[in-house]
Amino acid sequence: MTSPWIEIWLEAGREGQVFTYANDPETPAGIGDLVRVRLQGRPHSGLVVGGLDQLPASLSGKTIQPIHGVWQRAAVDAQWRALLEEVAAMCHTSLFKTLKSALPPGWLGQRTQSARRGSRPIWLVEPSAASRPGTSLPPRQQQLLDHLERQTAPVPLRDLCGVGGFSRAVLKGLEDKGLVRRRQGALHELPQPGLDGPCWPALSDAQATAVQALGAAEPGAAFLLWGVTGAGKTEVYLRAVAQALAAGHGSLLLTPEIGLIPQLLDRARERFGERVLEFHSGLSEGARVATWRRCLEPGPVVVVGTRSAIFLPMARLGLIVLDEEHDTSYKQDSPMPCYHARDVARLRARSSGARLVLGSATPSLESWLACQGASASTRLLRLPERIGARPLPAVRVIDMRHELADGHRRLLSRALMGRLEQLQEKGEQAVVLVPRRGYRAFLSCRSCGEAVLCPHCDVALTVHRSKGGQEWLRCHWCDHRAEVGDRCGHCGSTAFKPFGAGTQRVMEQLAAELEGLRLLRFDRDTTRGRDGHRRLLERFAQGEADVLVGTQMLAKGMDLPRVTLAAVLAADGLLHRPDLRSSEQCLQLLLQLAGRAGRGERPGEVLVQTYSPDHPVIRHLVDGRYEQFLAEEIQLRRQAALVPFSRACLLRLSGPSASGTATAAAVLAERIRSGVEVAGWLLIGPAPAPVARVAGKSRWQLLLHGPADPSGSGGLPLPSEAVLRQGLPPGVGLAIDPDPLTL
Repeated sequence: MTSPWIEIWLEAGREGQVFTYANDPETPAGIGDLVRVRLQGRPHSGLVVGGLDQLPASLSGKTIQPIHGVWQRAAVDAQWRALLEEVAAMCHTSLFKTLKSALPPGWLGQRTQSARRGSRPIWLVEPSAASRPGTSLPPRQQQLLDHLERQTAPVPLRDLCGVGGFSRAVLKGLEDKGLVRRRQGALHELPQPGLDGPCWPALSDAQATAVQALGAAEPGAAFLLWGVTGAGKTEVYLRAVAQALAAGHGSLLLTPEIGLIPQLLDRARERFGERVLEFHSGLSEGARVATWRRCLEPGPVVVVGTRSAIFLPMARLGLIVLDEEHDTSYKQDSPMPCYHARDVARLRARSSGARLVLGSATPSLESWLACQGASASTRLLRLPERIGARPLPAVRVIDMRHELADGHRRLLSRALMGRLEQLQEKGEQAVVLVPRRGYRAFLSCRSCGEAVLCPHCDVALTVHRSKGGQEWLRCHWCDHRAEVGDRCGHCGSTAFKPFGAGTQRVMEQLAAELEGLRLLRFDRDTTRGRDGHRRLLERFAQGEADVLVGTQMLAKGMDLPRVTLAAVLAADGLLHRPDLRSSEQCLQLLLQLAGRAGRGERPGEVLVQTYSPDHPVIRHLVDGRYEQFLAEEIQLRRQAALVPFSRACLLRLSGPSASGTATAAAVLAERIRSGVEVAGWLLIGPAPAPVARVAGKSRWQLLLHGPADPSGSGGLPLPSEAVLRQGLPPGVGLAIDPDPLTL
């Protein structure tokens, strides 16, 4: 029976409030629906959380506003809401804020979308009942008709015109003759994918063992798929997806960066066609809403996405894959909730019964620890060799101190220059990693030594240069831009000296010193816009350039068979970061970059330029003994009681003035100190954040450090977010970041 009145959770205050509205008797809303209403004259979307058969006394005699329609049926079911409640508790924030973050933009809160957009229709093609003509058909039309008649189910239009290779003109020719018909279909009508054909290559023994283990696993089981670069982890993922689809279950395939989406998306669509969807911030708002709605429809789907896709409402979820699971991009640090997609994936796998696969060539220390001991929560699967038993690339370290002593003061070592000179002759390609984008790292005054800083942030402005040689300054934190001045703002001197080199500067030097070498730049400046990553990588894969110069994006999972050389410039900037995880993250990055070389028929080579050739990270890179590095790192952290053998939490405060924000941080510290210390935790600070000012706002932080599992609950010794905010002055914001990846 439909309730005449419903309770709707709306955005009013930080935690939201529940208001009573009159239900629509013709198209009534139910619990879990998102509805359109007006609150104080403004359009809002809210979540139905309850029904009322009679009004409470407090509302008796008052006019109850009606809802204006249902925005999305069954948007939030009980299981999905329970997951969000767990995430909210884990991230020490409110359920309302977590729910709003998990839903598509504009679905909860003040309405911003002007029109409802449904999911993209699925068009199916099938032979009609008409008899074949007496005259012969053109060859391609005949081939298409024969293909359709061999199928046991209608064929998705997208598959015909994509994988099938038939043009829309061929299809229209058959439609005009009345031999085939096109109709709108549903997910449950799509054919089940087979495991034969050219797009399903033979598996290695290790791959076959991994696929068999995944297929036989108990619901909710977790696996770490540790495969060297080029070992075929993606093929294992796709086989596991096929297993899930055969059982009527959907799959989530997550990657850490948008730049990795196109390659995985193309391979998934080659196997599973119309069932494959994408979800990430590079899509338009309407496209993300369409994917979200498709996940609510009956029939299993395969979603390829980034971190935020972990919240998609897939009712029959059978598989969750986190590729490159070690990558720090899986952790959200702003805005709240500050969740790690790997932790949410574990929660979701347990609650839904989905199998969880964490894949990496350089697993995180946390995931590796989860595989250890008799009570291990994760099972280890290994892919120890590259496909075809191809060798891993040899690593060669270039000691830049010797280059300097020999009078070679250039950015590129002689060994690297010599190797690059051979690329075109051999028909090979190279990738060159530069720690930062831009032209120069910063400008400094030779007279007083002051760097040119951003007026809104405590960071140096980066020098950028156009193709015409015009230079400007840009802040990579707040995007402030300025002209390159002719006088120092501190002392008035005209003596400026640029320091460091970015991707633009490296491109310029390569072009000047190696004439004829074709270059492409791969960083955030060159991959903007929809499909920017895909277009640039396709150009490189098609042989339009010999060298791809880029930032850390280069190292992440790309498969480029003609690349035989991977080079790292200025590795020291990566080695000496003042952070607990700097060694782990640096070695992961360098090993991942090394894995880009030698994935085809020709062997690969890695050149690393550094002034610290004896650094432990460089030693492990040369030896390729990542497991030994993990063992040593675990021992060091266990002895020092550092994460993951303890826990940390950052409280970040930001405000318009340094003194006001510092005072607010100090007051907050005193409010929580006793509770923190009683729980056996340590409170450090307040102290300025590493970058103490961003976009004009001062930033301070408190660090909490304590046992990994206090009181057996795993919670933080803090009052609720609402209580923490109560004592803060107006204009001072607070972010709670449990288990931060950077301290």
